[in-house]
Amino acid sequence: MAKTAKKIPSPIRVSSDLMWGGWATYALAAAAELDVFSAIEAGNVTAAEIARAVAANEGMTRRLLDTLVALKYLTRKGEKYALTPESSTYLARGSDLYIPHASRLALGQMMGWAQLANVVRSGAPMPPPGGREAMGEFFAMLVKTIFPPNYVAARQVAASLPRNVGARIENVLDVAAGAAAWSIPFAKLNRKTRVTVVDTSQVTPVTREYAAKFGVAEQFEYLEGDLHEVDFGKGRYDLIILGHIIHGEGRENGQRLIRRSAEALRDKGMLLIAELIPNDDRSGPALPMLFGLNMMLFTPGGDVFTMKDYRGWLKDASFRTIKTLKSPSAPSPLILATK
Repeated sequence: MAKTAKKIPSPIRVSSDLMWGGWATYALAAAAELDVFSAIEAGNVTAAEIARAVAANEGMTRRLLDTLVALKYLTRKGEKYALTPESSTYLARGSDLYIPHASRLALGQMMGWAQLANVVRSGAPMPPPGGREAMGEFFAMLVKTIFPPNYVAARQVAASLPRNVGARIENVLDVAAGAAAWSIPFAKLNRKTRVTVVDTSQVTPVTREYAAKFGVAEQFEYLEGDLHEVDFGKGRYDLIILGHIIHGEGRENGQRLIRRSAEALRDKGMLLIAELIPNDDRSGPALPMLFGLNMMLFTPGGDVFTMKDYRGWLKDASFRTIKTLKSPSAPSPLILATK
């Protein structure tokens, strides 16, 4: 009797991930580098007009534009191209939520990821290029790039809080604030709110720029220095924000940061944590797990941690209630713990 042939699984997912999974990233990065979205925003709508505006070859520009249509970053009617709501908001320079340096960050990360197998073999992350000064310049660039998605998520969370809760948030500590994406929405929500920023002297000029841009500069003050050394004080704040900080700190320093935050909060003060959080058995979702590999590549101890980890650390730091907040713009639920 002939044996039943074994069903062969489709090769599409493997082929896609291995052979062309990164092509969309490179196409979007090239478009951002050429600034085609700003060219369209400025009124250039045909391939010829856009190519002229970005100083590129017309035929090849057309092929890139058509690919962006397929990727849903542009629309086309006849010979005229137009921005989508996403590209208009995040990829055109006229928007307050424009993502600067997107191409530089995307291509830099892709180059780093090419070394993943070597990092796994060696057990050591990639050495940071250029030393401390270069790292400071990198973070000053990075915080601008990640501002828009974090700001949108933070604004949704701030708006979701009950009015009486928002009204009593008058003193905020934003730790390693970057461009203050997580604290600006709270300052805008309550004009009595005062925000204290902890960050390095290379990054706080960016914080000042964005606080002024969003009309809350007078509500901000600054503690410049290494977050491991700056004194947070005792019982001073109604809200402390750790916005995508713990993954870079690692397990031990992350727990220490939560304990320091608890000490700096007033009674009934709140700690807001934003992170990419895998499920408790670390089997997914894919984005947090991939982000954990990103930390493995570029940091000596960075990682992603589970909700079980965070609940344990927060309870050990004497937080009485721990809630999760979902935002359509955040890849994982945010954590709001009350002292």
